[in-house]
Amino acid sequence: MSLFSAIQGSANALRVNQLGLQVVGNNIANVNTPGYVRQDLVVAPALGYRAGDLIIGQGVQAVAVEQKLDNFVLERLRQTQSQLSYQEVLESANGELESFLNELTGNDISTRMSNLSSAFQEVANQPGSESIRALAIQRGQELASQLRSVSDSVTKASLRNRDEVGQAVQQINRLVDSIAKLNLRIVEMEGGSMSDAVGLRDERLKAMDELSNYVDITTQEQPNGAVTVFVGGDYLVTDAIPRKVKAELVDDGEFSNLELRFEDTDARVNVSGGKIRGLYEAAQMATSQGFLGKLDSLTRDIIHVVNRIHSQGQGSQGFRSLQSEVIVNKTDVPLEVSNPDFNIENGSFTITLTDRRTSSSTTYEIPVRQQGMTTDTTPEQLAAAIDSIVGLSASVTNNGRFEIRSESEALTFSFSNDTSGALASLGINTFFTGDTASTIQVRSEITQDPTKLAISTSGVGNGAANAIRLAEAFNSPSSLLGGRSLNGIYDAIISDTTREINTQKGIADGLRNFQQTLESKHLGISGVNLDEEAVKMMLFQRAFQAQSRLVSVASDLLETLVNII
Repeated sequence: MSLFSAIQGSANALRVNQLGLQVVGNNIANVNTPGYVRQDLVVAPALGYRAGDLIIGQGVQAVAVEQKLDNFVLERLRQTQSQLSYQEVLESANGELESFLNELTGNDISTRMSNLSSAFQEVANQPGSESIRALAIQRGQELASQLRSVSDSVTKASLRNRDEVGQAVQQINRLVDSIAKLNLRIVEMEGGSMSDAVGLRDERLKAMDELSNYVDITTQEQPNGAVTVFVGGDYLVTDAIPRKVKAELVDDGEFSNLELRFEDTDARVNVSGGKIRGLYEAAQMATSQGFLGKLDSLTRDIIHVVNRIHSQGQGSQGFRSLQSEVIVNKTDVPLEVSNPDFNIENGSFTITLTDRRTSSSTTYEIPVRQQGMTTDTTPEQLAAAIDSIVGLSASVTNNGRFEIRSESEALTFSFSNDTSGALASLGINTFFTGDTASTIQVRSEITQDPTKLAISTSGVGNGAANAIRLAEAFNSPSSLLGGRSLNGIYDAIISDTTREINTQKGIADGLRNFQQTLESKHLGISGVNLDEEAVKMMLFQRAFQAQSRLVSVASDLLETLVNII
C-alpha cells in the first residue's frame, strides 16, 4: 500500500511541478507586456494519512495561482499619478502663459510700455513734429494691441482647458464601465476559488491606473474579488454597477466652467487631483482670481494713470465737439452712483474757451462735489454747469454719454487742472478707451487727428509739459496707485507669475521622481525578473526529474513484488 501511496504522491508532485513550469512560462512570455503582474504558484503540503502509529505525508498540492502585488504601494502609486497628472496640466498651462507673455523677447508688454514712454519723451523733445506725434499714437496702439493679444490668448487657452473636461468625461465613463464589467467577469471566473483571474485582474488594474490619471481615486477589494472605486467619498464603481458622470456648464457670473457631476443624482463630484482638477484650475486663468484678473487690473491702472494726465492737457488744436467714452447709467444721481467704476474726488476742472478769430481765451472753473452725500454732483448738474458757459452746449445723450459742442465754428474748447478726476472717469479728453485688457484701445479721435494728442499744460499749442508727464507716467510712483509705478506693478505680476511657474515645475519634478521610485518598487514586487524565473524553472525541472525517478523506482519495486508472487 505504501508503494502505491508513494506513486500517488509523486504523481501529485509531478502535476504541481508541471503547473509551476506553466506559471513560469507565462511570466516569461509576458516579460514585455505592459501592465502585466507576475504570477506565483502557491503550494502547500498535502494532507497525510495514518499508517499504524505513523502519520505519513502524501506530498504536495497546488493551492492557488496568485498575482504578486503590494496593494499599499499600488495605492500610493495611483495617488501620486493623480497628483502628477494634476500638476502636469498646470505645468503645461503655465508654459503656455509664458509663451503668451513673451517676456525678454522684445515683443512683450514691458517693451511696449517702454516704447510708449520713449515716444512721449520724443514728442516732448520735438513737439512740432507731426510724425513724432503719430509715432507716439502708434506706440499706444501697439501697447493696447499687445494687451488685447495676451488677454485673447489666455481666454482661448482657458476655454480650451474647459472644453477638455467634457472630452475627459467620455474617457472616465468608458473606464468606469470597463471596470464594472471586469468586476463581473472576475467574480464569475474566480467563483470562490483561491486563485486570481490573473488576465482579467491585469486588465482591471490597467483601467484603474488610467482612471487615476483623470481623477483621484481610492479602491477597496471585496471578498468576492470585485473592486469598489471611490472618488471624493462617493463611489464610481461597486461590484458590477458603474456610476456615470457628466460635464455641466456652471456660470458664476464671470466665467462659464464645466463641472463634473454624477448622472444619477446631479451631485457635484469632489475632485481634488488628476487631470480634471488641473483643467479646472487651468481654466480659472481667465477669471478675476487668475492671471487675467491681474492683467485687467494692470490695464485699468494704465488707462487710469495715462488718462488722468492726458485729460488735463491740450493738443495743438482745441475741440469743437466731443463725446465722452464712458456711459453713465443714471443722470439724476451722484456721479459715483451713476457708475461705480468712477474714481472721482471732491475738486474741479477748468474749461478754456478760445475764439480763433481774436485768439482770446476765457477760462471757466467747473466744480465737482464728491463728499459721499446726496448733494454730490450729478451728471445732469455737471452737464448744466458746462452748458451755462456762453458759447458751449452740453448734455447727456440718450445712451448715457456726455456731449459738449461749441456753438460757433470760431470757438474751440480745451481742458486743464482737473483735481477731481471727473474728466478721466467720464472718458473726456482721454488717450485710452476701454476698461479691461480685452477692450483697451487708443481713442479714435486721437488716431484720426494726432493734433488732439494732449501734450501741453499751458494752453492749446503751447509747450509740451504734459508730454513729459505722460513719459514719466510708467516709471514714476503715482499717488493714484498708492505710491507704486506702472512698471513696478507689471514687474510684480511677472515676478509672481514666474515664481508660481517655477514652484509648479518644482512640484511636478518632485512628483515625477517620487513616481519613478514607487514604480521601481512596484516593478520589483510585481514585475517579471528573468533571472528569478530561470532559477524557478530549474527548480521545478529538477523536482520534476526527481519525482519521475521516484515513480520509476517505485514501479520497479512493484514489479519485483509481482514477480515474487
